Amino acid sequence: MAPETFNRQGSMSAVFKQPAREEERLKALQALLSCPTNSIHTEQPPRNILQVHKTFPIPINEQRIQGVYHCGFHSEKSFGAASYFITRPQGNILIDSPRYTEQLASNIKKMGGAKYMFLTHKDDIADHDKWSKELGCQRIFHSEEVSPRTSDVEIKLEGNGPWNIDDDIALIHTPGHTEGSVCLLDKTRKVLFVGDHLLVNEDGELSISEHYNWFSVPIQLKSVEKLLDLDFEWILPGHGRRAEFRDAEEKNQVLRALLDAKGFRS
Repeated sequence: MAPETFNRQGSMSAVFKQPAREEERLKALQALLSCPTNSIHTEQPPRNILQVHKTFPIPINEQRIQGVYHCGFHSEKSFGAASYFITRPQGNILIDSPRYTEQLASNIKKMGGAKYMFLTHKDDIADHDKWSKELGCQRIFHSEEVSPRTSDVEIKLEGNGPWNIDDDIALIHTPGHTEGSVCLLDKTRKVLFVGDHLLVNEDGELSISEHYNWFSVPIQLKSVEKLLDLDFEWILPGHGRRAEFRDAEEKNQVLRALLDAKGFRS
């Protein structure tokens, strides 16, 4: 792989090690396809690239949280944010928007399509309209985030919530990064999809992005405090690494450490 770099939310990513095994090669090619700016490339056309397309969406952890996937194909229109896909008997959910590709759409259809497309906030909408049309899914978005590009969203959340999608999914209003930021909690698998509400920084610590804040840092920290009352063991963010905890108690220790580090007092 050529050692190209690309910027994403102020952080730099690079190919720093050539793949030595087939598993590493697969992951490198998945990164190539997911790069929002096409900055990663190979000196020669990669073999079996069409087979790599078929590996998306990629399971997050098949042992601990079955049915939770990373879509790949990050979009520059969403500042390179990650999007996710969850399967459930009541109807699958696409969380934030990947870059639209016919192959990814075909793969998602083979997995049962999507009943809903949930958008965490206005930064990560990318090709939401194409996905909605192709999958026939209803889009869910907070009314405070709606713009001319999203005026035709089918379900607009009003107020402070929380809101529920059946018994297993809760939508939690977490204003701060933007006024209408909302997190999705998968209660069954104890996974919280946070958009840009939280991230794991370069030191491996849970944090927020104060530089890229479009509403209020103090309100965002208040929204972080709200997460102490929720039962989850995974944080899947739009940017940065994923966070995995042993249990809710460890999760709360990490959240409290973040709040203490920011000098937050409730």
